[in-house]
Amino acid sequence: MRARNCLFSTSMLLLIGSIAIAPVVLAQNSNNKPSALNITKLDDKTATISARFSTLSTREKKVGIFLDKEAVTLLDDGTGGDLRAGDGLFSAKVDFDFEAFTKANMQLAKFTDGEKNNLFAPGGRQQITRQRIAINGDKMEIFGVSNGKEQIFTLPFDPTLIKVNQPIALPLFNFPIGLPVDFDPVPAASVSIPQSLMITDVSVVNDPGRTWACPTSSTSPVGNATGEWTFWRLMENMANGTSSTSDYIKALFKHWTINQTINGFNVAARPGVYQEVIKDWEIRSGGPGATLLPQESPFRLLGIVLRADLRGGTGPYAGGDAGEGRFVFALHDGNCNNLSKTLILEYKVPIAGCTNIRTWAQKWIDLASSANYNNDLASLTNVFTAAGANPSAPNQSAIGQVRTNELLPGSPFWELREFVLPASGGNLVETDVKQEPHMSFNNSLTLATYINANWPLLVGPPSGQHTIPLSFMGNPFAAGSAPVMSMWNAPAASLTVPLTPAPVTPPPATVRDDALFELALNTCSGCHLMETGTPFAHLDYNSVPGMPAQLSGFLTGISIPDPRNPAVMRNFNDLARRAADLTVAANMSCGRIAPIGNLLLNELSSPARLRAVH
Repeated sequence: MRARNCLFSTSMLLLIGSIAIAPVVLAQNSNNKPSALNITKLDDKTATISARFSTLSTREKKVGIFLDKEAVTLLDDGTGGDLRAGDGLFSAKVDFDFEAFTKANMQLAKFTDGEKNNLFAPGGRQQITRQRIAINGDKMEIFGVSNGKEQIFTLPFDPTLIKVNQPIALPLFNFPIGLPVDFDPVPAASVSIPQSLMITDVSVVNDPGRTWACPTSSTSPVGNATGEWTFWRLMENMANGTSSTSDYIKALFKHWTINQTINGFNVAARPGVYQEVIKDWEIRSGGPGATLLPQESPFRLLGIVLRADLRGGTGPYAGGDAGEGRFVFALHDGNCNNLSKTLILEYKVPIAGCTNIRTWAQKWIDLASSANYNNDLASLTNVFTAAGANPSAPNQSAIGQVRTNELLPGSPFWELREFVLPASGGNLVETDVKQEPHMSFNNSLTLATYINANWPLLVGPPSGQHTIPLSFMGNPFAAGSAPVMSMWNAPAASLTVPLTPAPVTPPPATVRDDALFELALNTCSGCHLMETGTPFAHLDYNSVPGMPAQLSGFLTGISIPDPRNPAVMRNFNDLARRAADLTVAANMSCGRIAPIGNLLLNELSSPARLRAVH
């Protein structure tokens, strides 16, 4: 029997695709998705597709969507197939192939009959519930939960069952993949999380030819000090001749030696970081001020991570259409004794285009069956880590950002920082941490005002579509660093967010609960502590050398009470979510030829892209 992934079988997901569709443009939010969707047959070749968008203003009368080079306009003005002006349903009269639609439904049902699948919030990280899909005679029934109520959506297998002028309600976040355009008999294989997404196996992170590894505690590192997966080599590639590797690394850590002003906020010096990393490294390399030697590097590889789920350029980091590839390192004392710091190199994969992205995703899935696993993995990582990987970027490097989190001697609390290459190239510079208001705004009227103005984007569906701006209400807003927070919140008396039931999270969650939750979860500090029950590292810096890194419950599966409303349970299983998404990417139907209505239905029902930074 074919293995199943966490959401739907790969055989079923082969029905879904991007159809070479350009990003949707919906009013002012390019990642908006409908909260309700239906199709009404007008005749054998024509249908009306209608959608409701919970995040659009009632003043909007048009929604423009671009499918490849063709534009479709959905109207709410009583014309062009719209039945009633101003009712919030945006409609378009389109050509539609009902036979292809029902045939694809049948193929879909064949591979999902009776399955129960993990269901994630559209555009978000939260696992909402499990759903079941069943075949009932000549139709497929999808059982799910919406607004706290069970709903059953029916997709027919026979086009003659679709009656003229009888609307068919279609599943959205109860069925978080695009509705099928057609079918394809050759699916990609199922996703192996440990071999394709979160690679921590000792045979990889301690590869003797590619890493400078710690076999046990209290011993010297072994392997290749300048191997292609070492911190040294990756920094050398990033510098790409702009300075020596030693100077390049020292320049990065000098940021901790003095106070920094980031987006108008003071980021206090933490000299213990420079002492533990650079000064001790210099001493081991020959004495104070010595040129750093790669064989004295205090960084060991914890994991190689694929983040194809960040593809599409819709998030705050916008860019890298194939998503990201990441290398996670932990700090030790030079003798393989753990210190409290992790450093992540996060690269934008320089691949674009539906077919290229699909091939990229398929290659990562195929790693699981590779007879030369490390060699094949190295070929993939070299795409984004090599010197000159992105000729159009600063230093010709594909690096997107470098993020750190640490608690070293003399530091009063955990803190995360972020660094990027300036447009002119050269050394990394410190920048604001994305999606994180400055800690001074916690429990403030300003934060309440931001939430009041942005709660539809926070809550969705899709959720988490907001962006924390550099400034808000005329003042700096985004934080220069992310210290550990006890809990993100806003004064209840200042909030005007509705207390009605949340549209996605099951009862007793309210819209206000979800607005606060999504803001907090999408901050670096919230995701690394209170919101996910994580002790500030998703790959544990204190993992035993010679053993695979310990992963957080947020990644592997955890249920915890919402810290602001313990009656609401928050459920996470992010690696399962990423596996489902990678399967979708590997089975995209690039370049399909189909009537515009089938393409429109697919695009409206496809899941929103993740905008999170972690």
